[in-house]
Amino acid sequence: MPGMEVSLSSFWIVAIMICVILLILVAQISHFYAKFQEFRKDYEANMIGLAGQLKKLQTTLSEQLGEQRREIRIINELVELKRAELTGDFEIVEEPVTPPPAPEPVQETPAPELPKAASKFPNINIG
Repeated sequence: MPGMEVSLSSFWIVAIMICVILLILVAQISHFYAKFQEFRKDYEANMIGLAGQLKKLQTTLSEQLGEQRREIRIINELVELKRAELTGDFEIVEEPVTPPPAPEPVQETPAPELPKAASKFPNINIG
């Protein structure tokens, strides 16, 4: 039975090695999971920040689009005016120019008289 002892001791050595390997594997998986959770939180924070920046960008682009539409409308009006000027398809309407009414003269009121101050200061003797 000496062969039985060797196989039994080798069995326990292999069983202990498997347990050690499983413990190392569990430790590595838990470390990986902790890192994964940290990266997930960072990713979510970055996505929230990016969403805010995209909303600001969308607002800015909407304002620029409105300005471009206004500019295009004004340019179209100017082109129509120029086309009408070149083809003579416009009417000149002259309005009489009336002079502005003359302002009423302002009457000056005399300033109230102040009480007369002493005409002479007292003499000061020096020395």
